[in-house]
Amino acid sequence: MRNEHSAILRLVSRLGGLSHDVKRRDDAERARALILDIDHLLRGHLAREDADLYPAMMGAADPRTRALGTSAAGEMGGLLGVWTDYRDHWTVATILGGTRRFAAVTGGVIGALSLRIEMENDVLYPAMDRPDGGAARDAA
Repeated sequence: MRNEHSAILRLVSRLGGLSHDVKRRDDAERARALILDIDHLLRGHLAREDADLYPAMMGAADPRTRALGTSAAGEMGGLLGVWTDYRDHWTVATILGGTRRFAAVTGGVIGALSLRIEMENDVLYPAMDRPDGGAARDAA
């Protein structure tokens, strides 16, 4: 799952750079393709977290790990909603119709995703790596 984070961050970095340089239709089409690529990776990653990571954390022996898992699962729903709205709104046509707005909104979404990935790498996954983290430490 950590490798998936790296792949998602690479794609969002490319999207962030491109978002400030949309001038023609092919630029908007590349941006839209990146959005869909990120969506594919992100949704698969989240499905694995929902199926493996969060249940393992919520069933862990350590009460801090259980609380962290419950909190993280709840917070992710909000971020997923923001991402879904972003993905659905920014079509090729809307990107071309508001390139400055697209760049600004993209920066905000990328920032939120990046912060979430950082938290998971720095807090969630290490919690599961601890000996008292839970039975499914290998899920991360």
